[in-house]
Amino acid sequence: MSTSGTVGQTTITVQNLIDHGARRSGKLAEELTSEQVSAAKDSLYYLLSNLANRGIQYWCIDKTVIGLIPEKYVYYLPVGTVDVLNSNYRTVTPNNTGANSSSGNAANAFDGQYTNICQLTTNTGYIGINNGSGNDVYIGTVGILPAISGSVTISIQSSTNGSTWTTVYSPGAVTWSAGTWLYYDLEPSASTPYWRILQTAGANMGVYQVVFGSNATEIPLARLNRDDYTNLPNKNFTSLYPLQYWFDRNIPQPAMYLWPAPSSYAPQIVVWRHRQIQDVGDLSGEIEIPQRWYLAIQNMLAHQMSMELPAVPGERIVYLEAQAEKYWNIAEQEERDKSPIYFAPNISYYTR
Repeated sequence: MSTSGTVGQTTITVQNLIDHGARRSGKLAEELTSEQVSAAKDSLYYLLSNLANRGIQYWCIDKTVIGLIPEKYVYYLPVGTVDVLNSNYRTVTPNNTGANSSSGNAANAFDGQYTNICQLTTNTGYIGINNGSGNDVYIGTVGILPAISGSVTISIQSSTNGSTWTTVYSPGAVTWSAGTWLYYDLEPSASTPYWRILQTAGANMGVYQVVFGSNATEIPLARLNRDDYTNLPNKNFTSLYPLQYWFDRNIPQPAMYLWPAPSSYAPQIVVWRHRQIQDVGDLSGEIEIPQRWYLAIQNMLAHQMSMELPAVPGERIVYLEAQAEKYWNIAEQEERDKSPIYFAPNISYYTR
């Protein structure tokens, strides 16, 4: 039997979805005007956005690491965040043996003072650690507390000998904001004695602190409702362990209100968030959905288009609505991770 020999390599563009939506509405794709194509793109955006109201899309779960600032208790999550699914308070063991840099005072980046600056004199340099040959250390996360604002291009590298370097993670050009932590979890990472942050372009790298962290320990945070948070008598109370939060679903960015307010720069909050599907791009581009969802999205778009295209019979609109619901149910029922679930009721507050 002769088959293609490939899986998941067929490209379905935005234009393909709109063309099929027109045909399912009883129209030829060639009949669509530029205005109707633009309206169909809007409809596609609307329905993809609305999916967040109908459940969790497992391909839209991201991890975000938030660096804490003493006495700051409001932390904004990235634009497009729908909800916080899990959140943990995390501490790491910092590694600062053999602190070195291409210029500036490397010791300032590892002194734990958060006020002194290691400032590079060029935009092609590095800040790193040197544990010595054979003294491997596994670095799981790298944190940077910038002392400058601007676009900076870096890569995080490791080495077994201090001369040949391997890029472990490359975030590319990132906009730095002085005093706001940037954290990068290295997945996968490596155990090597030499580590560095290498800059290749942008504003000259200047930092208050750099963290090459290992041995991460995490504690789950407890979620408060709005009433419980607003009734707290002292929202500015500080502690080393901010283990509760209220999630404010505001626009344009939702925020986590931590309680107590953090009292240290060292810990982080690890957030697993549900986000929106990426925006609809050009007609020649694809949309951010897995292959198993294409038939559901196609039928949902056809139904949306049928309500705006002229002279579509009412019975066809009703039929397309039923098809959209049918295939959405099929896709949504499979949107699961199939892991076991354990229920452990706790009724201690109601018994003596």
